[in-house]
Amino acid sequence: MTEAEALVHREADKGGNRREWLLRLEDVKFTYPNGLQALGGVSLEVAAGEVVSLVGPSGCGKSTIISLVAGLNQPDGAVSWNPDGLADVDGHSRRLLNVVFQKNTVMPWLTVEKNVAFGLKYLSIPASEKKRRVSTLLEMVGLDEFRTAHPNELSGGMLRRVALLTGVATYPKLLILDEPFSALDEPTRILVHKDLLRLARELDMSVLLITHDLGEAISLSDQVGILTKRPARVAELHEIPLGRDREVEQVRATPTYQELYQTLWSGLWKQIGRES
Repeated sequence: MTEAEALVHREADKGGNRREWLLRLEDVKFTYPNGLQALGGVSLEVAAGEVVSLVGPSGCGKSTIISLVAGLNQPDGAVSWNPDGLADVDGHSRRLLNVVFQKNTVMPWLTVEKNVAFGLKYLSIPASEKKRRVSTLLEMVGLDEFRTAHPNELSGGMLRRVALLTGVATYPKLLILDEPFSALDEPTRILVHKDLLRLARELDMSVLLITHDLGEAISLSDQVGILTKRPARVAELHEIPLGRDREVEQVRATPTYQELYQTLWSGLWKQIGRES
């Protein structure tokens, strides 16, 4: 067994049982006013501190799921939050959820630190706590030296980190990511993946990731759901037994990763093939 493979198995053994659920979708359906049925009965559960990814055919309703979880539309079916998991802990004021989109939402007229701090104006916390949060987050992703820079002075990877931190700064219970890393080259994407996993772990944050990249889904997730074509439902749900403290670049070099990729690709292809 290689060192990387041993790491995967060692961390998987630490995983233990899933924690208490935070978000639950039960037979969720949704039809738009024009008659388009987007969801045909989606059932899914996200545990506290867990990363869950959804993949599926293009146009299958992934964005609709985001809108329903965020409360922008009213579903037919239950979207429930566990009240026991919503209380603030350790004195931290936290939002329920935030969304980071694929499109760049970083404000070009603000510095890095002011972009990250923007959402904190809606939290009732002291100015000293806001400043501390921003400094801590910038240090965690290696941007502390760029706090006074403007977005046009940053690389693509740095911009994505800033966008990620704008979603993380309010310490949301659930962070929803809508294909936020698709424009990055592979090495940069892996580095940002490492940052995301560290943030999720240290802030005890659940993540719901919408992605078309199976490698990304495996690298980041505790579970991966494969959606059918529209009207979507969860056709398959796969546990990803790679542990909480995985090293993304090492995981990708293991047979476990390759086996998971083939399994997920086979399941996804079943749904894509049904489009024709």
